[in-house]
Amino acid sequence: MGRAHPGDALVARGQSRSLQPRAARSGVRRSLGIGDDEVAVGFLGRLVKEKGLDVFAAALRTLKARGVKHKTLVIGEGPARDWFAQEVPDAVFAGYLTGDDLGKAVASMDVFFNPSVTETFGNVTLEAMAAGVPVVAARASGAVGLIADGVTGLIVPPTDIEGYADALQRFCEDHAFRSTAGAAGHAEAATYQWERINQTVLDTYLKVLARRAA
Repeated sequence: MGRAHPGDALVARGQSRSLQPRAARSGVRRSLGIGDDEVAVGFLGRLVKEKGLDVFAAALRTLKARGVKHKTLVIGEGPARDWFAQEVPDAVFAGYLTGDDLGKAVASMDVFFNPSVTETFGNVTLEAMAAGVPVVAARASGAVGLIADGVTGLIVPPTDIEGYADALQRFCEDHAFRSTAGAAGHAEAATYQWERINQTVLDTYLKVLARRAA
């Protein structure tokens, strides 16, 4: 694509101010066609099938079949957009967003659903946490290092559609748990700053050099 997309790490680049919890929530939700009383289940990232879009769609269909009320919000663009739109026909597609618009749209979610198993770090997961949004994610490298299962989100085996639906249903129906997990995620995301990350890397190098010198 040759340009940044919503998966870029706003938090690590010092743009976390755009991801304050529930920033301009009501106005943004209404502009996207999401009611104040609707639970918004969101996706954030490039729309390519390797991001687990098929699993996302299957889990949302299961949630709908159970009669769990929710609204699907998709942020991002990509070559699989048309296919994905057919798989989640009731979803709101916000398109490609950046900066404050991206931060406010993420903060308008109630739950962030990331079934991808191809992430090496999980920038989008961290961005959702920074916005105070609890996460349902695949038990994979991009999530397990960021999410405290049952605290900041819920982790599910990668292809367990019923398990994803169970996790999403819990967040959709348990407002207290959703709020607590979102707050915990926001607090955890606040610890991810470039200064701290760089200092950790530097300290590691210094320890290795000290051991070699000894």
